[in-house]
Amino acid sequence: MFEKVLLSEKVANNIKKLIVDHELKPGDKLPNEIDLAEKLNVSRSTIREAIKILISMNILEIRRGKGTFVCEKPGIATDPLGVTFMNKKDLLLYLFETRLIIEPEMAALAAGRASEKNIRVLEEVFLKLKMDITEGRNHTKADITFHNIIAKSTQNPIIQRIVPIINDSIIEGYLETKDLPESNEKVLAYHEKVLDAIKNQDAEAARNYMREHIKQGMTQISMKKNC
Repeated sequence: MFEKVLLSEKVANNIKKLIVDHELKPGDKLPNEIDLAEKLNVSRSTIREAIKILISMNILEIRRGKGTFVCEKPGIATDPLGVTFMNKKDLLLYLFETRLIIEPEMAALAAGRASEKNIRVLEEVFLKLKMDITEGRNHTKADITFHNIIAKSTQNPIIQRIVPIINDSIIEGYLETKDLPESNEKVLAYHEKVLDAIKNQDAEAARNYMREHIKQGMTQISMKKNC
């Protein structure tokens, strides 16, 4: 039994290496059990155990009726800090404080590194955000995408892995502040300022506008709590 556990872990590491070496990419479907067993010279039961290990590590996922796939973000949990299980009192404020530490510098870095493609996509997402807000729709998805593109524009893969934390606060922040006067207009104005700063490669302006944007959100959260 002990040897079987060790073998399944070894096979899990072999499959992980295929992903690290880009033989398997995020979103790719794994070969079937028979092919994998032949490729790695082990039994199908060992392959199944190895897959279970990798699923528990958020490296692989099973899509019912389709097969086993490499996760889009291998190794990253959807709730890396366990926010779901934290005391909700003041949690939103703590999330915004975290954003205040991370995002201004992220925006500044993006201003210096964003590619033409990054900027083009950022402009497209901003237009979607503007349309959603103007027409009174929930703009959370466009808002999250906007921040994701800024993270991607840093060209830093570590920063891109921090984004799920930021996304949590965007979702909660929208629910907390959507009914406050001028809330959406201010969101739109700050996003446009950040976008222009990144387009102009003005790191200091990108940093300052992002900081002001997050502080504004924190002020609105306080207003909501005191109502």
